[in-house]
Amino acid sequence: MIEYGETDAWLSMELMFHLIVLPLTRQLTNISGNLWGKTLQGARAQRVEYLLLHAFHAKKYIVPDKFSPHTKETKVLKRRITHGVEDGNRDDVNLEEEAHNDRGKDKKGPAYAGELVLEPKRGLYDKYVLLLDFNSLYPSIIQEYNICFTTVERFPDGLVPCLPSSKTVGVLPEV
Repeated sequence: MIEYGETDAWLSMELMFHLIVLPLTRQLTNISGNLWGKTLQGARAQRVEYLLLHAFHAKKYIVPDKFSPHTKETKVLKRRITHGVEDGNRDDVNLEEEAHNDRGKDKKGPAYAGELVLEPKRGLYDKYVLLLDFNSLYPSIIQEYNICFTTVERFPDGLVPCLPSSKTVGVLPEV
């Protein structure tokens, strides 16, 4: 067993060196400005976020704090209001434990709002099958139409904004 474990570790390390994993992840980390450990874990969304944060900071924009409706403090506050904790009926320790236990339940929902994934139909497909995946198309649309919060004018009455007519490139399309 020890010999198999050692062989497995050596094969993994040879594969890593063959694919040049360490220099490539270091280069990605230098470009995005995040932690090397997060790049090795494959946290692509965090890499993109850090890249955008650095670009916004270089252009002297103030980036607002993240807002998440599922934070622990929000859940505890909601439970206090709904269960009458202001009167002292329940203690904060139980509320924090309940908020901690409820986190696992939220992960079963859809990853993105508005997504539509149809269940496949069994059988032989003798006609064409169409697959639409806009995951990589969004950055192309942003670049082509210069869509950015710095170029799109928003109306206070909530009307749909027009495409930007400005010739200056926004922060998002540039990055």
